[in-house]
Amino acid sequence: MSTRRKFFIIFCFIILNAFLLVGFLVIRDATSINKLKKEVGELTELNILEDRYNRPIKTKGGYAIVEKAIKEYLDDYAVSVQSINELIHDPQLSKILSYDNYLEDGPDFQNSLAYLESSKKTFNDQMDDLLKDLEEEQIMENIYKRTNDSYYIALYEELMFDGDMTEELKESQQMFVETREKVNGIYDTSFNVLNFLITYNGQWKLEDGQIKFETQELLNYYNDLIAKVQEKKDD
Repeated sequence: MSTRRKFFIIFCFIILNAFLLVGFLVIRDATSINKLKKEVGELTELNILEDRYNRPIKTKGGYAIVEKAIKEYLDDYAVSVQSINELIHDPQLSKILSYDNYLEDGPDFQNSLAYLESSKKTFNDQMDDLLKDLEEEQIMENIYKRTNDSYYIALYEELMFDGDMTEELKESQQMFVETREKVNGIYDTSFNVLNFLITYNGQWKLEDGQIKFETQELLNYYNDLIAKVQEKKDD
C-alpha cells in the first residue's frame, strides 16, 4: 500500500471520528436541553405557598449549573414567600382586636403594641428583600456568580425570562406590591384601634363578651376603625 493511500485512509478515519464526535455532542446537548426544559416546566407546576424547589439535579456539566441556579433561586424565593405568608396569617395578628385579647392585654396593650411593631418591621424587611430578589438584575446575578460561559448564561436567561416562568414572576411581583400595601394597612389600622382604646381608657368596659362604651359617639368611632380593618382584610 502506497504512502499516499495510507495517508488518505488515516485522513478519512479522522474525518469520520470528527463527525461522530460532533454528532455525539449535538445529540448529548439536545438531550440535556430537553431534560432541563422539562424539569423547569415541572417546577412551574409547583405551589409556591406549599412546595420546595430543591429537587435533585437531573442534568450534568454546564447544564447542571443552570439547573442548580434555577432551582436554588426558586427555592429561596419559595422559602421567603412562605415565611411572609406565615406572618400574614399569624393567629396572634388575627386575634389582636378580639375580645379575648382586650381582656388579656388591656387596657394598656403593651404586649399587643410591641407585637404589632415587631411583626410589621419583620414583614416589611422580608417583603423588601423579596421584591429586590424579583428584579431582573438580581435574578441574573444568580447565574453570573456561578459561571462566565456566555452559552449557559444565555440559556439561564432564556429559561428564567421566557414563557411561563417570567409570567409567573411578573404576576408575583405585582401581587406582592399590593399585598404589602394591604397588610401594612391592617397593621396601621390595628395600631389606631389600640391607641384609641388606650386614649379613652376608663370610658369603655368588657362585659358579656362585648366591648361597651360610655357614649354612642365613642362606639361609632370604634366601629368605624374596626370596619377599616375588616375592609383591608377583605381587599
